[in-house]
Amino acid sequence: MSIKFFVAAMITVSASFALADHMGPQGDKFYDEAAHFTNACQKSPCQAPYSMKVVYNQKSRLNKMEIEEVNVLKQIAFDQAQVWGDTILEGDFYSAGRTRLDEVKAFYRDERIVGFKIRYSEKAWDTGECAFDGTKASLKGCKLGRIIEESYVSTDFRTFFTDEDRQADFSLDLH
Repeated sequence: MSIKFFVAAMITVSASFALADHMGPQGDKFYDEAAHFTNACQKSPCQAPYSMKVVYNQKSRLNKMEIEEVNVLKQIAFDQAQVWGDTILEGDFYSAGRTRLDEVKAFYRDERIVGFKIRYSEKAWDTGECAFDGTKASLKGCKLGRIIEESYVSTDFRTFFTDEDRQADFSLDLH
């Protein structure tokens, strides 16, 4: 099966329902690999045998990935953000609802790619200290920022889960 066909199938399947954290085949193994990577890359540079490099950055327009791969990761980011309605958005925040894939880091073990770490965000407002009444017009007096979160994604795109240390958080940084 070609990567383009597989990726197109994954987009179709994942677009039909929202998922939050999904364990595909070999998901437990990937979860363990991501934990090892996280520990090895707490400081730069990563400790051998792990390494990491940025392969996509929305702000700097860096893209070293196939467009199909980027599209699947954008869909996964969107799916992961759907959980925010039951988490951060239950508090004093309102989001625009347009999820943006901000950055993709590929991580390697012995120079073999073993997964991705994605950062995604949505434009959002802190409504805790303003006169927000549920209308977009009332957001003008609220602090503008972004809700930002990170997740790990396997190379087959079938396993993904939120980074427990980088769960959804509001930031005044608009980039």
